[in-house]
Amino acid sequence: MLRKLLIYVSLFILVVLSVVIYNYKTHATFPSASFAIKVTPWQPTRLQIPSLHIDAPVMGVGATASGQMDAPVSSAINSPYWTSVFWYAPGVAPGQAGNAVVAGHVDRAGGGPAVFWSLATLRAGDSVFVQTRDRHTLTFVVEHMVKYTSDAPERDVLQAVFGPTTEHHLNLITCSGAWTGQGYDERLVVFTTQVNGS
Repeated sequence: MLRKLLIYVSLFILVVLSVVIYNYKTHATFPSASFAIKVTPWQPTRLQIPSLHIDAPVMGVGATASGQMDAPVSSAINSPYWTSVFWYAPGVAPGQAGNAVVAGHVDRAGGGPAVFWSLATLRAGDSVFVQTRDRHTLTFVVEHMVKYTSDAPERDVLQAVFGPTTEHHLNLITCSGAWTGQGYDERLVVFTTQVNGS
């Protein structure tokens, strides 16, 4: 009996160690090593959407080599990339005039839910909160959402999501639609407008 127990305990420890080693080896620690983010008081640190039970840390990212907004991934199931959101730091910060953009993954390696799994269930009027480094809480309200196909005119999409404006917007992005084997064939964008500044 004791021998069997020792075998089971040894197997359990071996499995746990294997998972830890796998996650350590496949987890990248920096979302964009080539992009240095200047620390500012208005830098977003957390995104909260109470109606979806989202309370996520914010990682600043830049653009990929092809010029698209970076959204780091990992093959590690427990990577913080699946539970964090990504702020496009070369653009404006939430609370500033313009279109601030925050992206998040809809699912993770293996297909499990990621931070923006339920983003499509947001409704007009729902609140989104952003905490900044200087401990301010900015409040945004959902206006509407749009699904863009992967073959939508790029200029039109970039203008709508990232383009200049004198208003204070926060646009949330995730994947949607059908999986093609290379990625999803749609992007879901939730457009929000700031309603307070403190």
